[in-house]
Amino acid sequence: MTRLLPAAAALLALASPVPVVAPTSAPAAAPAAPRIAVPAGTFRAGAQIPVTLGGWPAGTVQIEVCGNGGRRGALDCATSRAGHGQVPSSGAVTLPVVLAAPPVGCPCLVRARTPTGGIRASVGLPLTGVSAPPAPAPVGAAELVVAGLRATDRSGVPGWFGVPGDLTVDLALRNVGPADAVDPPFSLLFGRPGRVHTLVDAPPLGTIGAGQTREYRIRVPTDATVVGRHELHGRIEPSGRPVAFTVEAARYPWGLLGLVAVPLLWALARPGQRPRPVRREEVGSARAARHA
Repeated sequence: MTRLLPAAAALLALASPVPVVAPTSAPAAAPAAPRIAVPAGTFRAGAQIPVTLGGWPAGTVQIEVCGNGGRRGALDCATSRAGHGQVPSSGAVTLPVVLAAPPVGCPCLVRARTPTGGIRASVGLPLTGVSAPPAPAPVGAAELVVAGLRATDRSGVPGWFGVPGDLTVDLALRNVGPADAVDPPFSLLFGRPGRVHTLVDAPPLGTIGAGQTREYRIRVPTDATVVGRHELHGRIEPSGRPVAFTVEAARYPWGLLGLVAVPLLWALARPGQRPRPVRREEVGSARAARHA
């Protein structure tokens, strides 16, 4: 009996449930936010410095110098003298940038952004040699909202056969802010979803008074390669909050498909050469001839 006790205890230990600990998976790393960096030190307007970007989407990038801490968007930036470059698929690049003097006084910064402004990053820049006066105290800003947006394929019947045509986008903007929007910067990009990188000439917006609504018709040229779904991305930067929009369009060469499908269907529907049915009299005559 004394020998049986340890064996029974071992069996009970094996039969008792053992807690199972599920393996914990490490949380997925969040995608790196776009970054911008400049060398340490103080710089003078007109100098050229290397600007380093990281975590940036592939494609065109615009880099500009802004005064007033960039609080008013494009109004504070030397947009007309901005530098442009291409970011590779790795998302990291160093570009030489000339530090153009901003239109208003410092504090200054270097700002990088995609052409539509959907992605941006900035870094402070100690800058000397800026003679522009400080920005005026804000007394109200324009605030634009999209009041109407519609895309129409104007290529007509020739577009069914892949002939280049036009896509028109009707855009209505309403200024709900207390100040006028005076010719705010406007940028447009066109392309396939996820690959929107073709610059489109944006029309001047002029002045949109406080409480006013203005309508615009934007012409987007399309060539034979524009097939399937495409998108037009727009960004407007008034003195207040920027506004962005996206409109989708589709173009399919149904005429070309018809040119291929009609002959194919005709060939399938064409009756083939069927063998002539043989009558019994002819079969009997053939057998009699063989026996003769």
